[in-house]
Amino acid sequence: MPVMKHVSVKQLSLDLRNYRTVPQDDESAAIEATIAGNPEWFWALTESLLDDGYHPTENILVLKSKEGKRERLTVKEGNRRIAALKLIHGYAKHTGLGMPHELAKQINAISKEWKKANQTVPCAIYGPSEKQTVDTIVTLTHGKGERAGRDKWKAVARARHNRDANNASEPALDLLEAYLANGRNVTSDQRAKWAGDYPLSVLEDAMKRLAPRLSVSSSRVLATAYPDKSSHRSELEKLIYDIGAEVLKFEQLRDKDRDFAASYGFPAPAATATASAGGAPTTAATHGSASSGGSSNSATSPTTTPSAATAPASARTVAVPIDDPRAVARTLRSFQPKGNGREKIASLLVEARRLNVQKTPMAFCFVVRSMFELSAKAYCNDHASSGLSATKGNGEDKTLADVLREITNHLTANNTDKAKKKLLHGAMTEMGKQDGLLSVTSLNQLVHNPKFSVVASDICTLFGRIFPLLEEMNR
Repeated sequence: MPVMKHVSVKQLSLDLRNYRTVPQDDESAAIEATIAGNPEWFWALTESLLDDGYHPTENILVLKSKEGKRERLTVKEGNRRIAALKLIHGYAKHTGLGMPHELAKQINAISKEWKKANQTVPCAIYGPSEKQTVDTIVTLTHGKGERAGRDKWKAVARARHNRDANNASEPALDLLEAYLANGRNVTSDQRAKWAGDYPLSVLEDAMKRLAPRLSVSSSRVLATAYPDKSSHRSELEKLIYDIGAEVLKFEQLRDKDRDFAASYGFPAPAATATASAGGAPTTAATHGSASSGGSSNSATSPTTTPSAATAPASARTVAVPIDDPRAVARTLRSFQPKGNGREKIASLLVEARRLNVQKTPMAFCFVVRSMFELSAKAYCNDHASSGLSATKGNGEDKTLADVLREITNHLTANNTDKAKKKLLHGAMTEMGKQDGLLSVTSLNQLVHNPKFSVVASDICTLFGRIFPLLEEMNR
């Protein structure tokens, strides 16, 4: 049975193996990871504690253990509440955590009376031999989907608990964690967020569909092979990234008219391979082995290797018109900014991928404008030795149009590179127009003019024209 008593917040240790996140090295990292999983909820909880104090009816579940001669009280249920209280009391630093400014001001102004009243919290303390009991209580608590102020476990936390507490197989989680540790196209912010909040069921579905195309027997083998033995590592990392960015969803995975895997560069399914041009379709060996005891037709039908030339239309990406929002989505999905000082560009790209051009055209343009501005500055920093600069001699910022014009001259070697000049001609023509919809002038008007607006129908075509410049600035 637990011992019920009030314990100082300072004496309580956060659980560094909280199922909401990957294992953490210390409390600072644990707090940062907890916030990254659901920042809005965490800061709302912090504000509620500041406004109303800690409710004495909400017991913290604590597991007692020994570390040498020291007694350790580890929080097993209530980590977010204790993390918030540690920040409020100053037992943990809140710099670099993205705390809202108003909330920081509120913390700095809390009274001595509030601190005294909330110095300790009611705890149910279990002994070392009761660890299984505590785990059972935590499992039941988060399995009920209660609404009493607790943040319900997301798919990642449930899968992590199922794997670590129940020794169950969770290949999608294993692949995700391996990607967060080794992925070459993921930012530190995304690592922190996706470690606790990621569309894991979408990844699980994708893995089941990819396994036979990569000639592996199961999702488990696919996960185990990554990263060192993965035959299509780059393609797999793009797919995992897009699922996290919510660009690739169940809708695309299950679209019978579109082969999602082919658009990432994965090989076509063996069963869809055809014979050489003009020949009959091949009956693959897998047709016979798919059913128990079935015989193969491969003895009478020659097998051919799939190729881009012979693959059926269903194995290729279906083309869409240039004014189709899907064309914008595909362009953004393949875009991977590279270079120093481009972390915010990568973050904006995630947001751009999530936006629906038809439903949020102005928001899309705001994000595009920001990406161009930041990309121009980053490119100038990369090539400062060539005399490029986003600022004038007196320190004032140059206009974006002027900076982009100088960058284009640099990219085309003062118009001597004919291929590059041709590639960027559409971009500079559109960006330089005084009345162009996605021109620098119009984007400025969109930001500053209360009556200027845009419609989605024109954005897609124009975005295709200006994108090459954005891509070239981030290679």
